[in-house]
Amino acid sequence: MKTLIVVVTLVTGVVTGSLATGIVSYNSCGYDEATGNYLYDGNKVAAYGTMDSAMECALSGLLPAIVLDRLGMFGSSEEADRIKAIDAEEKQKLKEETK
Repeated sequence: MKTLIVVVTLVTGVVTGSLATGIVSYNSCGYDEATGNYLYDGNKVAAYGTMDSAMECALSGLLPAIVLDRLGMFGSSEEADRIKAIDAEEKQKLKEETK
């Protein structure tokens, strides 16, 4: 019985830690604010991330300026413009909510 309690406690701790890590990644958008590098799996770096990762951040209004500045450099400029517009709209919503 004690072993079962220990196992349940450990599993709960691992799940809680995993969820917290996911929340941190989501809130930070996965991008390093200073370099614009896309960070994943804790310590791995992808130079720029993808348009999908940029869109995911834009939907929360969390896309860093350094990433916004380079959007469309390699991909579709129409998609980049759409992502920029969504990010601006979401940032405005966040700003209004904090007033």
